[in-house]
Amino acid sequence: METLRARPLVSILIPAYNAAPWVRQAVESALAQEYEPKEVIVADDGSTDGTLAILRSFGEAIRLEALSHAGGNAARNRLTELARGEWLQYLDADDALLPHKIRNQMRFLADRRSELDVICSPPILREEPSGRETPLELADDGDGTVNYIRWGAIQTSSLLFRRSAVCEVGAWKIDQPACQEHELLLRLIRAGKRLGIWNEAATIYRVYGTGTVSRKNPLRTIRLRMELTDELEAFLQGAGRLTDTHRKALYIARMESARSAWIQDPEFARELARKAASRGRWWVKDSPALPPSFQITAFLFGFEAAQRIAAWRRGRKLKDRP
Repeated sequence: METLRARPLVSILIPAYNAAPWVRQAVESALAQEYEPKEVIVADDGSTDGTLAILRSFGEAIRLEALSHAGGNAARNRLTELARGEWLQYLDADDALLPHKIRNQMRFLADRRSELDVICSPPILREEPSGRETPLELADDGDGTVNYIRWGAIQTSSLLFRRSAVCEVGAWKIDQPACQEHELLLRLIRAGKRLGIWNEAATIYRVYGTGTVSRKNPLRTIRLRMELTDELEAFLQGAGRLTDTHRKALYIARMESARSAWIQDPEFARELARKAASRGRWWVKDSPALPPSFQITAFLFGFEAAQRIAAWRRGRKLKDRP
């Protein structure tokens, strides 16, 4: 029978910067985890809005480190240094964990015959201020690289990392402006670390306005995503691991990104569409961004014509509304 002493220690690490509306719930959700042994460590990244006072109210229930403001990844790296756990749960201060999140992920890990270094899980998307919650899913094919390419429901707080793997690749990149968890995951994949899929949503990921790093500058985020995607493709190709499943995922990712980038940077969008088509065309059934009408038009007349026809159709629908 498993004993508490036999279980790995999990460190729940929370970087917080001006997160007064949310940080109490984040910390409470960490303390409420139905898994032992655990430790909760919080780094206040030089907050000016009362976050630090809220954190101090937890007393000895948490370990608190007050830092000068240096950014989220610097705070995560300091937390990694402080952590004693074999496994790391990074929890953004505006997110929250369901009580069974770590317990079930660690059970999943124990059931695996081969060791894993990262457990990938989807989040529950919570839209603020409406409160609408939508559980997301990952592609359930056991291959973390396919989910990576599709930019599926991979999000910092829904992951669980082996501490030694994170430290081995140099932890979080300080100057990464967005796609931070994806940049770290890419280095882990290239280092031969193993990603497992636990396809249960047990993390609340808040989306509100344009305040998040990725939403402040969506075009920059698309560019960073595509740079990371290109690097992963090159790695898989060089390692002889690039499959047709990967190629289809790459096609979808580039076409979706091309459509998203079109309004702000048409030339960049055309470049992405050309690169997508150069690796082979695929019929796509599961992408809201690539409906059948768009795919047929793009195949017959090209990406740019399909974009313009789609815009014309949207305009007609708006004009016809009563």
